[in-house]
This record gives sequence, C-alpha cells and structure tokens, in this order.
Amino acid sequence: MVTQSEIARQLGLDVSSVNKILNRRSGPVFRNETVERVFDVAQRMGYNLDKLKHHHRREHPRRPMKVEAELSIYKKDGDLFDRGSAKITDLSLSGAMVSEVLLPQNALPVDPFFVRLNPRNRPLNEIELKGEIVRMDNKGRMKYGIRFLPMEKEDIKHLKKAIAS
Repeated sequence: MVTQSEIARQLGLDVSSVNKILNRRSGPVFRNETVERVFDVAQRMGYNLDKLKHHHRREHPRRPMKVEAELSIYKKDGDLFDRGSAKITDLSLSGAMVSEVLLPQNALPVDPFFVRLNPRNRPLNEIELKGEIVRMDNKGRMKYGIRFLPMEKEDIKHLKKAIAS
C-alpha cells in the first residue's frame, strides 16, 4: 500500500504538503502544476484516492422545520424494501435531513437503493421527494441526510414555495 510519505519522497516535497494537497485542506496555496503532479504521481503509484476526505458543500441553504413524512426505501429495480415514518428537520432545494426514522425492518439494503419522502403536512404534502442517502447518524434515533434526485419543474416550484414560507 502506497503512503503519502512515498509520494512526497518521489516528488521531493514535504509530507505535510502532499497531505494538504490530497485532502484539499485550506492553508498554503500550491501552484496548479504542483497539485496536478501530486495527484498524477499518487494515481500512478496506486495510492488509494477513495480514502481521501471530501468536504461536503451545500448547494442551497437549509431551512429548519418539523414535517412528518412517510419514508419508503426502494431497491434499485423499484421494488419496495421497507416503508415507515420520519420527520423532516431541515430542507433545501437539493436535500433534506430526516430524523426519528422508524422502519419495521430497522435496516437498509446492502445493494444500491433510493428513498422516497412523502410529506404529510402542508405545504409539502403536494410533493414526492425522491433521493439517495448521503449521510447517516445513529446518536439516539437514526438520522439520514438525503440528496434529492432530479425533480420535475412543478415539484421544484412547490419546494421553493415551501422553503420560502
């Protein structure tokens, strides 16, 4: 397994510089050529780029709320895996945070899946929100961060209205 120290040695750079570049940390600014060389050498040497930190950046501001919703988990082929309830606690145009998740199977599929949120309260009850889980938190009751999949223009319009109200 290739280490950041080996990459730094190969390039004649300090290990901390390689670490900052690979993990995209703020701080010193490196020339584009240096950044490209570090990633090229890392990839060529077989460094596992999957273990790098990827900072989550929100596309849209969130709005705190408490909306009851039906939560359905579907396998990639569209078959229903489980159906329960959750509470939408944060909402944006690109995703939502749901908490107080209650699912009869108390599990998620191992294979790829997607979720559907059907809010029960106005003004969101007119929208079906389809997405994928991008974050999980199990401190107390389960919480999921959901990134929405592309929506119809009419649903986006309803969602914008709900977030603004």
